[in-house]
Amino acid sequence: MDIGDAWGDNQDPELFMAEHAAVYYTAGMISELGFATDDSVFEPGRAVAVWTRQNAEELAARLEHPPPGEYRTFLEKLRAELTGARPEVVQLAAEILFLHFLPVSNIKGATKRAQINAVFGEAALPVWLVPQLKAALDDGVIRVGRAFNSQRAQQMIWLARVVAHVKSQPPAVVKAALEDPWAFRALVDAVPAKNAAGQRRALLWVLFPDVFLGSVSGKHLSSIVQAFRDEVEVLTGDDERDFAAIRETIEEREGPVDFYARPWSARWGWGESSDAAELVTYRPGWLVRGTKTKAQGRNLVPEWLRDGYCSITLSEYPRVEPGLSRSDLAKVVRGVEPELSPAQEGARVTLLDRFLTRMKPGDLVVTVNESRVHVGVLAGEATWAAETDMVPAHQRRAVQWLDTPRLHRTDLSDTAQDRLSGQASVVELGEVAREIAELVDLDGIDATGITDLSAEVGADMHASAGLAGVPVDGEVPRPTTIVVEAPPLEELPAPTAEMAGRLLVDHDWLVEVVELLTEKKQLVLYGPPGTGKTYLAQELARFAEEETNGGYRLVQFHPSYAYEDFVEGFRPSLSPDGTFRFAKEHGPLRRLVDAALGNPSGAYALVIDEINRANLAKVFGELYFLLEYRNRTINLQYSPDDLFRLPPNVFVIGTMNTADRSIALVDAAMRRRFAWQALFPGEPPVDGMLRRWLAQEGLPGQVADLLDALNAAIGDRDAAVGPSYLMNRRVGERKGLERIWRTQILPLLEEHHAGEHPDVTAYVRDRYGLSALHTALEATAGGARVDGGPGVATPDGS
Repeated sequence: MDIGDAWGDNQDPELFMAEHAAVYYTAGMISELGFATDDSVFEPGRAVAVWTRQNAEELAARLEHPPPGEYRTFLEKLRAELTGARPEVVQLAAEILFLHFLPVSNIKGATKRAQINAVFGEAALPVWLVPQLKAALDDGVIRVGRAFNSQRAQQMIWLARVVAHVKSQPPAVVKAALEDPWAFRALVDAVPAKNAAGQRRALLWVLFPDVFLGSVSGKHLSSIVQAFRDEVEVLTGDDERDFAAIRETIEEREGPVDFYARPWSARWGWGESSDAAELVTYRPGWLVRGTKTKAQGRNLVPEWLRDGYCSITLSEYPRVEPGLSRSDLAKVVRGVEPELSPAQEGARVTLLDRFLTRMKPGDLVVTVNESRVHVGVLAGEATWAAETDMVPAHQRRAVQWLDTPRLHRTDLSDTAQDRLSGQASVVELGEVAREIAELVDLDGIDATGITDLSAEVGADMHASAGLAGVPVDGEVPRPTTIVVEAPPLEELPAPTAEMAGRLLVDHDWLVEVVELLTEKKQLVLYGPPGTGKTYLAQELARFAEEETNGGYRLVQFHPSYAYEDFVEGFRPSLSPDGTFRFAKEHGPLRRLVDAALGNPSGAYALVIDEINRANLAKVFGELYFLLEYRNRTINLQYSPDDLFRLPPNVFVIGTMNTADRSIALVDAAMRRRFAWQALFPGEPPVDGMLRRWLAQEGLPGQVADLLDALNAAIGDRDAAVGPSYLMNRRVGERKGLERIWRTQILPLLEEHHAGEHPDVTAYVRDRYGLSALHTALEATAGGARVDGGPGVATPDGS
C-alpha cells in the first residue's frame, strides 16, 4: 500500500477537519493496518509484516526480561531490551509506543516524537512520520496523571501482550471484534491489566470513542455512572456498559454530550480542585551555560560531561558561601566590582543567588553545546574550587549527566528554544523543565519516588514543597523540591443561557464571543457610545474569573498612557533611608501575568477600556510580538536579562468607541492580533436590547421606539446612540426621560455636529429633540397619535 493512498485519498475530508479528527482517523488506521492485518501504521505496505503474533510475543518477552543492569529511565531500559532485536520488532515497539501516546493530550507532540524516534535511533531506523501522524501526536484528547506516566513500561508490556493475543485469534474473530466493542473488550480482558488499567481504558476509547469514556480514570467512570444512574432503569454493575447506556439515552434526547464540559461535569463533581490526580508535578530546572565566554575563555561543556559537574567562573571573587541573602551578596559584589552599574550589579547578584542557593539537589540541569542539548540532575551542594595554573577560581555543582537519546534544540518547542537562547549564564527554566524532563524520560522510572513524595504536598496546588530526597548509588537523585501545579487551562467555560439572559444578549452570540476569546486570546468590543461595551467586557472577565478561580484587572487607556505605565518602568520612590531614587515597578499587565503564571488553571483577563485612546504602538512596544506568538519569549526593554512571555491563560478584552476613532484608523498590526466583535444599535446583539430591558422592568416600550427613530435620524452607524443611556428606570416618567435626553443625548450629538451649523444647539434640538422624534413616529404610524407614555412632546420642544 502506498503511504499517499493510506493517508490521502481514503480519508474523509469532513472528518479530518473536525475537532480531534487526526486522533480519530489515526485510531482507525491502527485498527485497520495493525489489529486487522499484519501491516505497519508508520509504513503501510511494508515488505516485512510488523503487527504479527511472533513479533508481539518477542517484544513482550524482551520487555519482561531486560538485560541485567541499572536503568535510570524508561527509554534507557527500552533501548537495552531492544538491543539485537529484529528490525520489525523494533518497528512494532515504536508503533506500540505511538499507540500509547496517541490519546494523551497533556504531553507535547515534540516529546512524544522524540521518544518514538529514540526507539528507532538504537536500530538506525529513523522514522519519518507523515503529517497526519504528527498532527495526531500534537493533539490528544485524554489528560493523564502521574500514575499513568509512571507505569509506561508495564503498559508497553500489556499492549504487546494484547497484540499477541488478538493475533492468535482466527481472522474472522478479529474482524468481528473490531466491529463490536464488547467483543473486542472481551479479547482485551483476556490479558490481565494489573498495572495497566489506565492503558486498557485508553485503548478501548481509541478504538471505540463513541462507546467508552475518554478517560484513564476508573474513579471518573464510576462517578459519572452514579451521578446519572436515573437515566437508565437499572444499573448492571458493569460501569462501562452502564456508561454506554447512559450516554446513549442522554444523546437521544440532548444530542452529543461531553461529560467533562458544563453542565454535565457539574453533576458528577468534575473540575473540583481537590482532585489531586489532576495535579501536574515536575522538578525545577536550570540552564547553565558552559560554552566559551569572556570569563571562562573556553568551552567547558565537554569537561563538565566527562567529570560530572557544572560551574560558574568569577575569577576575582573570593569564596562565597551558599545561603547568603541577596543583600549580603550585593555587598560581596560591590566589594569586588564597585564600578558596576545597578543593573550589572543586580545581574551578578542574581547569578550567585541562583547558582549557590536556589538551585537544589535533584533539580534538572541543562546545558547546550552548538545544536546539542545535554540534560542532567544536580547531585550536590555548591563547592569552591581554588584557582590553578590552568583553571581560574570557580563555583561548581556536582551533576549526574544522563545517558539520554541525542537531543537537539530543534526537538524542543519554540518556548523551550527561546528559553535556551540569550546570554545569561544561569537561567531558570520554569515550565520548560517539565518539557525537557519528559523528552528524555527523566522521571519515567524514577516517578514512583516523585509521586510518593509529592503526596506530602496536600491541597496546595501552586507552591513548591520541600521534600527529603537522598541520592542512592546508581539512581537519579530525587528532587529536593518539586513544582506542583493544577493542569493548565485549555479553554474558557461555555457561558450559560442564564448569563445571556441576564446580559440581554442572544446566547449563541455570547457563546461565539467566548469561543473567539478562547481561540484568539485578544478581543475588542467596538461600537458607538452606550452599547454596553465596557459592561459586557467586565462581565466576560468576571465570568472567566469566577468559573476558573482566576482574576481580572481593568485599566483605562488615555493619550498620556505609556509602556512604562502598562508593562514596567522606573518610577520615583523613597529608599528605606529616606533618599530619593528611581525603582523599577511592574504595571498592570506584568502583575496580571505574574498571577497567571502562578495559577495556570485559572483564566486571567485584562480589560482595557477605550483601548484606541492611547498610542498603542507606544504602549504595547515589543508585546506586539507576544500577542501573536503566545508560545514564544522575549526580553523586555527594562528587563533585558529576563525572558518574558504571555501565558495562554491571559486574555485581553478591549473596548473601542467608534465615535472617537474609526476601527480603520487602528494600527493594522494591532487589528490583526485581535478578534473584533461589533456592538451597533439596530444590529445583533444590541438590536432589541432596550426593548427587552423595558419589558423586564415593566416600563413602556415607546422609549425603544424613540431610540430607533433617533438613530434613523442620525443615519451614521458610528455615531448612533446605544441603549444604555435609556436603561434607567427614570425613563418611565416624562421628566426623567426629558432630563436624560437634555443632559446626555443631545450634548453628545452637538459634539458630533460641531462646526457644521451656525447654531448647532438649535439644529440638534430641532432634528433630534423629543418633539421632532415624536412627530416622526406619528408620521410612520400613518397619522395616528402615539401617546400615553413618556415620549410625549414637551413644551420646550426638546
